[in-house]
Parts: sequence; structure tokens; C-alpha cells
Amino acid sequence: MIPRTAPPSLIARTIYYDTIIQMLGEWKNNATVQTGTGIEFQKIPLITPLMNRLKSIIGFGPVRDEPTKFWTGESKFINMHLCNDTAKGGFNVKSAYRLEAQRTGLVDEVIAKGGQYQLESNYIFAFNHGSYYLFEAGDMLEFDQFGLGLKTGLSGKGTYDVRHVVNMDYGPSMAFIESCLVGKTEGLSPYNTLSQAFVHAGVDAFIASTRYTADPGYLEPGLIFEGFGIWGYINASLHLVLKGEYPDLHFGSLIAHDYILDLIENDSTTGMALRDAKNAYLPQDANSTFLWTPPLGDKLYSEGGTKTLDKKYVAIHEFVLYGDPAFNPYEPVNGK
Repeated sequence: MIPRTAPPSLIARTIYYDTIIQMLGEWKNNATVQTGTGIEFQKIPLITPLMNRLKSIIGFGPVRDEPTKFWTGESKFINMHLCNDTAKGGFNVKSAYRLEAQRTGLVDEVIAKGGQYQLESNYIFAFNHGSYYLFEAGDMLEFDQFGLGLKTGLSGKGTYDVRHVVNMDYGPSMAFIESCLVGKTEGLSPYNTLSQAFVHAGVDAFIASTRYTADPGYLEPGLIFEGFGIWGYINASLHLVLKGEYPDLHFGSLIAHDYILDLIENDSTTGMALRDAKNAYLPQDANSTFLWTPPLGDKLYSEGGTKTLDKKYVAIHEFVLYGDPAFNPYEPVNGK
């Protein structure tokens, strides 16, 4: 249970921030970027229509024409892109991708190192599935999207949930979590909200979404079958190797990109950087079109997709900051 001393502790961490980070030594120079599993989608010929039909038969509600959770490589490029952004601050960036991003593994840090990396890091970014109580990076068996219930137990053991986070020993970090509902507090007991658990555990600035945050989950629509294929990954890889260009970011990842660069390049406070990133978001992403943007509607869009302006409008407002908006976190490139 989160004691009521959390706010004074946050104030003390901010006032004595410089002293604390000097005591933590190399910690202040570390950062981690983490992206989990199950956040990518494809419309697999034959399989996707079949699984959508089966979901209604086995009790998953009405049939909806929605894509299947299936690897596309989008989250890998988001990870690489934000690692590159964060490294511009002079940080030693530790990347955790898919299962490695879980808080802990079935046997301590075997496979999963996400929790260890977060405790060791000044800057933290994570993109996973979540709710107001927890977020998780995934499971070794990723077939649960088919409604078959196949799991190893790693999902439950490795989650970042209130029960575990509240007892973790974070430094005065800056954390940006791109997961559904992790920032939600309205109508909930603060003792059961993950955002407040992170602040209690030591994090100085915690940014997360209060709503179901959107992401396309794919890189390109596909060459032969719309919404399916590996061409997007191949094309993105070629562009990165030959031109040094990453695929475009969208929704929360784009906001995080601008936010992190503002902190580094302008030595901004967390509040100013988040405000400016939100203000810059819509002009950059307004004309992007998508075949789908989870949370999903009742249909998929063809012929290049739709702009989903309603979800983009939500993206501007859903990310909130817990902590001191005047907090200016340390970056090695800026020093003190």
C-alpha cells in the first residue's frame, strides 16, 4: 500500500536532486528504451478471418473484422529510433526488446532484464500493453491473440504492477510509458494506480496515457495482400542502412520522440517539453493514414486507410505528467 508520505518524498527528491544523482554515480548516465510483444498487427490471409469467426464461437463477443497480433517489426524500429534519440543526450542506452523487456524472468533476470534496466536508468521509455494497475512486455507464447489461452506464466510473473513496483527502488528517473490506461487515476483509489506506485518508488517525472492509446502496429500496408507481408520490414531496414532514415513515428511514439529531444536539445523541464511535444504532434501526424489503429473499431480500412483524426485528437490530451512540471532532469550532454 502506498503511504501518504509520497508527495513530501517527491518534493525532497526534487530539491536535493543534484546531490542524489551524484551519490548514485553512473546511474545518471544510463537510459533504457523498452518495447514488448503483442503490439503489432497483420491481416493474415485465411487465418485472420478464421480466427475472428472462431472468437465469436468460443465466447469472445461479436465478430469484428480486426487484424491479428502478429510480428511486423514496427516496435523494433520504434525501439531503435528512440534509442538513437536518447543517445543524443550522451546516455548509455540499454535496449530491451520483446521478452527481454519484462520486469523479471521465470528465473530472475534470465531472458527478462527490463526491471533491472529500469532501476539502473535515469531516462526510461517503455511501450507495452497495459492498464491502470500494470503493464507487461509479453510472453514466450504469443498465440493468445487467437483466443486459445496459451501462456507460460511469464506474463504474470514479469508484469510491472502496483504490487511489485511500489517496493522497487527507483532513482529520481524520468519515465515515459506508452501503454493503455497506465496514467489513469480518475475514479480509482490512488493505492491501486501504477502511476502513483512509480512516483512512490522514486521516479521524479512519470508520463503515461489516461486512455486507450493508439498505434498502427505495422510499417507499411503490404505489397500483395493489404495489411500483410514482410516488405515493410525489409524496406525500413534498407532505408536505415542506406540512408540512415527510420520509419515515421505515430501517436504516442511521436510525442515521446519530440519530448525526449526537447529535454536534450533545449535542456527543457519535463512540463515544457511535454507541452511542446503535444503542440507539435498534430501538424506532423494529421495526414497519416492507417488500415487500423487499435483500439479497434468495427472494420478495417482499405485503399490506403483513413486518417483516424479522432484518435489523433485523443493522443494530444491523453498523456499526462505526474511529478513536478518544473523538474529538469540530468542529461550527460548538458551536465550541471
